[in-house]
Amino acid sequence: MTRRAVPVVPVVLLLLASLVATALTTPPASAASPRVEMRVLVVTDGQPEVEAVRDALTAGGVPIDVVDLADPVRPHLDAAALTLPDDVPHSRYQGVVLPNESPEALTPAELAAVHDLEREFGLRQINALITALPATGLAEPSDTTGWSGQVDGITTQLTPAAKADGFGDMRGPVPVDGDTWAEIGTPLPGYTPLLTATSPDGGRSGAVAGVLAVDGREELGLALTFEAGSTQFTALAPGLIEWLTRGTHLGVRRDWFAVHVDDVLLPDARWVVGAHCAYGADCPPGIAAVPTIRMTAADVEYAAAWSAQHGLRLDLAFNGAGSAAAVPNGEDPLLAALVAHKTAFGFLNHTWSHLYLGCVRDYSVTPWRCATVPILGWTRYVPGSEIEDQIARNLEFARVHGLPLDPEELVTGEHSGLRGDEEMAEDNPWLAGALDAEGVRTIASDASKEPAQRRIGAALTVPRHPIDLDYDTATFAETVDQYAWSHTSRADGGDGTCEADGGCVPALERSDPAAAFAQVIVLAEAAKALGHVLGNDPRPHYVHQPQLTEDRTLYPVLEKVLDGHGALYTEARPVLVPTMTQSRDELRRQADWAAAAPTVRAWVQDGAVTVVGDGLVPLTMPAGSSFGEAYGTTRSAWVQVSGERRV
Repeated sequence: MTRRAVPVVPVVLLLLASLVATALTTPPASAASPRVEMRVLVVTDGQPEVEAVRDALTAGGVPIDVVDLADPVRPHLDAAALTLPDDVPHSRYQGVVLPNESPEALTPAELAAVHDLEREFGLRQINALITALPATGLAEPSDTTGWSGQVDGITTQLTPAAKADGFGDMRGPVPVDGDTWAEIGTPLPGYTPLLTATSPDGGRSGAVAGVLAVDGREELGLALTFEAGSTQFTALAPGLIEWLTRGTHLGVRRDWFAVHVDDVLLPDARWVVGAHCAYGADCPPGIAAVPTIRMTAADVEYAAAWSAQHGLRLDLAFNGAGSAAAVPNGEDPLLAALVAHKTAFGFLNHTWSHLYLGCVRDYSVTPWRCATVPILGWTRYVPGSEIEDQIARNLEFARVHGLPLDPEELVTGEHSGLRGDEEMAEDNPWLAGALDAEGVRTIASDASKEPAQRRIGAALTVPRHPIDLDYDTATFAETVDQYAWSHTSRADGGDGTCEADGGCVPALERSDPAAAFAQVIVLAEAAKALGHVLGNDPRPHYVHQPQLTEDRTLYPVLEKVLDGHGALYTEARPVLVPTMTQSRDELRRQADWAAAAPTVRAWVQDGAVTVVGDGLVPLTMPAGSSFGEAYGTTRSAWVQVSGERRV
């Protein structure tokens, strides 16, 4: 094929249901019962397809051992490396992932040892990328059968056999990204198609993924290219894991999607089309004034109805000072609407006035810098008392007006107080004490700057993914102009900052902003967000209140994400909307498990699972069990263990 050139640790047996309902009456294990460790062997040659499978296993919490074929001192794969000494047959692995059906760097003896292991213990194998050949179960494409070439933008289809074995929570259609090569093959005897496709010209159809039953073994091979972020792979990844492990494995996957809307009640600066600046923020003298952007009561009505219709709660991060400033001597219609619809939303403390809580800013230079103490040169920071006041005043505002919120959750303005700005290499040294004093246990951070969770005093961060609709844009025209400026190359009329990381998009057609927004920005931003949803990522996403008013640019992006997910999966795999604290806890569990997973012991014997550890263990079991909660094609949960138990 042409290529593109979590917390566990001392001993507990989990009392779990058996793999099928009737297994509750299974007799105790005999002395000769084989034992299979709950780990996956990944043999990699570094190609994107096998690395994508590796990443998906890791993201799902499945423990793996990796053999790098390029490593000159890699272990030799033989019976001693693949099994454990024991009184009974004992496999080190429950499944095997190879780059293809017969990697060149794997000796024939090693491949034979892998196949022997699979036969003895009934293990399955995934071949990350295959070509259509008799050895993979597909007839080689010819003038009369099969097809090979670019399949950009086609939609493949899962078969009933796929839905019956690992992919039962999928609707069937699986879209394929651009820059994808596939070999559409005609199945040979012993091959069961799982994913079928038709050539772009409509002339040939066949399989692009399926299972070859050979020599008492099963190999699932994929005959189309992909990488970790490809739509076709992220959609199929949960099913691939369930097929490989037969639905019993360590690790838990969920599809998370929370959306935070910052600056609610505040007015925001407005982008000036053609001037490449936001009036009131960074426009030079001489730019004509434009009005600020602030939601209306009608926007609240619309948001509440939209949320109910789409089953997606919006969490509003509000600043009480914005309401007091908007209507100094009367009732604020926006606040009244929020109070009237308070059960439709979540609410987050965004501090009283959105004050920057890092260093004291010196605006005598452009861009700003941190002010320093004269002579001594020490950085001046916003004092802890002011941080505490910003938190407390907004909490009091919420109490007075009856806005429900968790006082332990906080979103600072611009994620300020935390390191991340060019001038802020470290946190404000007064921040941790102020958070502790006000009882804050969850604080938002920017995932584009700090993707990992960390501790600040007694609080844990929740990194949030930005949806790239800027805080100063409320109309299609403003959004397209600002997006084009910051996301296109200098040659295409942008500021060129995207050139540093290769993230530039093609020039946007600005004569029809609504069309450019729908055809470029919505697709790009929704694709990124859907990738997070499908990647077992509990980090929230965030935008700002201008996206809920005027042209209401947020909704098309969210609808594209929800529609994309709904087109892939049935109601058995719903989108989950965590609170900020739930996101915090899930991130903490995942990080703790990632640290513990390399040393945890777990195995399957006689259809029962035994786990040795001390802490939280993520565990997935087949649908026929009574363990955990149903999600997708399996049942799963995080379980506290300490000791050893067995069913």
